[in-house]
Amino acid sequence: MSPRPIVSFLSDYGLEDEFVGVCHGVILKIAPEVLIIDVHHYILRQQIRHGAVVLQQSLQYLPDSVHLAVVDPSVGSGRRALILEAGEGQTFVGPDNGLLLPAARDCGGASRAYEISNEDLLLTPVSRTFQGRDVFAPAAAHLAMGVSASDFGPEIELDDLAELEVLEAWAHEDHLHATVLQVDRFGNLQLNLKKDHLEQVGLADDERLEVRAEGQRLQVRYGATFSDVAPDEFIMVEDSYGQLSLAVNNGDAAARLRAGADTTAIVGPPRR
Repeated sequence: MSPRPIVSFLSDYGLEDEFVGVCHGVILKIAPEVLIIDVHHYILRQQIRHGAVVLQQSLQYLPDSVHLAVVDPSVGSGRRALILEAGEGQTFVGPDNGLLLPAARDCGGASRAYEISNEDLLLTPVSRTFQGRDVFAPAAAHLAMGVSASDFGPEIELDDLAELEVLEAWAHEDHLHATVLQVDRFGNLQLNLKKDHLEQVGLADDERLEVRAEGQRLQVRYGATFSDVAPDEFIMVEDSYGQLSLAVNNGDAAARLRAGADTTAIVGPPRR
């Protein structure tokens, strides 16, 4: 028996409206046997970078599938609808706005890209405001059922794909300039830092760090788990994706600092 086809689905649609359910319905009308994995539907509204980060970090834990991702602030404009094939046999469907590229690079790199333009494989007429329903969901369903990506439209040169600015941490003397990648529902602030960055400035073995963010200067424990500090105290931990995260044990670091995605932070040695 052949394995059941899978579509993973990530969006900024939320669950207050019918958008996610309607996309499910479109997929299942075309391909009733498809299994849909809902990865995340509370990507920050219209925040492409947040969607790209979550897709990239989640990918290693997802089975081989068609990865449908819709964070599309330019819906209805001249931006292209895209199918992206990557080196390890993964296929991505979404807008050509940089959302798909970080994940594709993590699984062998983009190998081919196609514009979705064949109306025979879409719902018509195509809405200018809900192309997740009319373009991307049908494309994902047909791909899951074995339709070739080349049937959807012309091939696109990989160099012509829209790029997303990558926020890289950088070192200056004994400290690091970092950015918050995302905030989870517990208020933990995931930074674009890994332990290797701390090693670059000689901080990897320090038990305490200084963090400056949103006008506040904190002296925090660098520990292995939240409970290494008392409740309501700040701590820096390595999260489940290997990123450094600023957290509060049994509390909400984002609320305490009034910080969010793209907040900047400086991490360095504690003041003596």
